[in-house]
Amino acid sequence: MRRKSKSWIHVAAAEIHETQKRWNYASYNEFSRELGVNNRTLAKLNPRRPDHTLELETLDYIYHRLLTLCHVYYIGEEARKEYNLLVESRIRVLMSVRPLPQKVLDRLAERTKDVSL
Repeated sequence: MRRKSKSWIHVAAAEIHETQKRWNYASYNEFSRELGVNNRTLAKLNPRRPDHTLELETLDYIYHRLLTLCHVYYIGEEARKEYNLLVESRIRVLMSVRPLPQKVLDRLAERTKDVSL
C-alpha cells in the first residue's frame, strides 16, 4: 500500500514552532505540559524532523487547546491579535493539505485579470 504524502506536516511544524516562540516556551516539554498535550505528540511537530505519523485530527486538537488558552494568557486587544494569528496559522496549514487544482487557479487568474481591466 502506498503511503499518502503529508507535505502539510512541514507547514504545521513551522507554524507550531512560531507559536511556541511567541508564547515564550523554550522546550517542547514545557509547551506540551501547558497545553495538556503529550510531549511525544508535540515533538512530532519539531521543524527539524517532523514526524509524518501525526494525524490532522491531532493537529486540530492542538489548535483547539491553543485557541482556548489564548484568552487565558492574553487579554483585550492582545488576545484578539493572538487569536487571529492562530486562526491564520491553522488556515495556512489547511491550505497546504490540499492546494487548489491548477484549473481553479487559472480561472481565478482570469477573473482577477478581467476585474483589473
